[in-house]
Amino acid sequence: MAEVDDFALLARIASDETLLRYFEWPCDFDVTRREPVEHLHLSSGAPLEPVAGCGSGGTYFLIGERGATRPVIYTNSEGQGGLIANSLREALELMAGIPYWMECLHLTPAELARPEVDLLKKLELDFHEDLPEFDPAHQRAAAAALGISPPSPTRLLRRLRERVARTRPDYIVHTNEGWPYDSF
Repeated sequence: MAEVDDFALLARIASDETLLRYFEWPCDFDVTRREPVEHLHLSSGAPLEPVAGCGSGGTYFLIGERGATRPVIYTNSEGQGGLIANSLREALELMAGIPYWMECLHLTPAELARPEVDLLKKLELDFHEDLPEFDPAHQRAAAAALGISPPSPTRLLRRLRERVARTRPDYIVHTNEGWPYDSF
């Protein structure tokens, strides 16, 4: 049952200080922050369950009823949101494989036109420049501790693009006042 797997993964992260710190930073997935900044709902009416937050006020939500495979939506504090993964395991693969994945959401059309390999090299260089103390061994250890084997960064980027492109129409996030979030 997917619910058990989802909550077992979240509990594993919460109970292991090394995993908790890795996913908290650089991945910006903090399982101790489950209160969203504002209450949101989906255009489809499917329930949202907050499971983690990020340092800038964003929230990660599982979509749908417990007991099934549940897609993941990420919303940021700037009024943007979208589908990022078909399951929590897939979202964690993304974070373990590309810890700078959020940068991929804000690429310009010109950047997106670059070959994926070149784009990923540039993002990785920028990431290491901003976070020179990052140790790739922590990245591999986090994935192994959760039993996750992320695909290649190129595949992860393609998958993220595919998921974000599927945000409309069923995964549009709205405020309680009815205002839609912008898609990534």
